[in-house]
Amino acid sequence: MKVLIQNLQKKKSLATHLQNQYNPDLMLLQEINLPSESLGTKLAHFTSMNGYGTAIYFSGELKEVQKVKSPHAEIGGFIYKKTTIATTIAGEVEVQCISFHGYNGQPFQSIDKLVAHVQTVLSLLSSSTSKPIIFAGDFNTWTNEHVNAVTNIMDKAGLQLLYSWPYPGREVPLDHVFGRGVDLRKVVGVLENEADHLGVLLDLEVKKR
Repeated sequence: MKVLIQNLQKKKSLATHLQNQYNPDLMLLQEINLPSESLGTKLAHFTSMNGYGTAIYFSGELKEVQKVKSPHAEIGGFIYKKTTIATTIAGEVEVQCISFHGYNGQPFQSIDKLVAHVQTVLSLLSSSTSKPIIFAGDFNTWTNEHVNAVTNIMDKAGLQLLYSWPYPGREVPLDHVFGRGVDLRKVVGVLENEADHLGVLLDLEVKKR
């Protein structure tokens, strides 16, 4: 399965451009500018009134869509980071996919509130260990302590860190992909475009159980 993960920074039509250029099976997108995109009905999303938020694109069927708001507002009290969950079918195997944009909390960058956000999403995922999961996106892990806290809570839920990729100018990555019942076969490429984040194109193998 070719999986593309990208924080789009609200750039117009960027998701459509990436889909046309790379033809991925699955895209897990953050900060989409939904009104500018042309991805048709193969898109599940959780966006604001202005059309900004997270989205999942899949070349096949999307079902069991869930929309999850962070339990904590960003500084100022008005903005809540959004997460989209949906189930896809890879071959004959159902895969639960999560496009995650983590609690930021600038300038304080609370680890506890980020962990609470991750836990809120984890509580809604399939408890069946036979159902593969791909959980990816911009986690806003500003320090190694953030990364370790998120990795630990994921590990307790049975999800392993598959890959992290850099944010330009920072030593600690913000973007990660975790999985259960999924193996990383190949990093096809790290993607540079007009967004501030780098994207990534991965070849993932979904295990049959």
